[in-house]
Amino acid sequence: MEKILIEVDTPEDKELLLALLPRLNSRVVDQQSVQQKNAAFIDAARRIAAHGGVGDSFGDPAEWQREIRSWDRVLDGREE
Repeated sequence: MEKILIEVDTPEDKELLLALLPRLNSRVVDQQSVQQKNAAFIDAARRIAAHGGVGDSFGDPAEWQREIRSWDRVLDGREE
């Protein structure tokens, strides 16, 4: 099964396309999902930006890497 997004210029063309779908063994999954997902993403991005972004919430990447590396074990035959 494949999904495609189709833009239609007129309501008449939309009705014609919808009438043809059963003959093509096809169906409409969700007409508004793309617009709703885009709107939800834009809203979430605006809320994050309004709070200063996400950069500071992660802390210092070098400190995180040092902490993670401290958990590594010494491999056989290698010195600390």
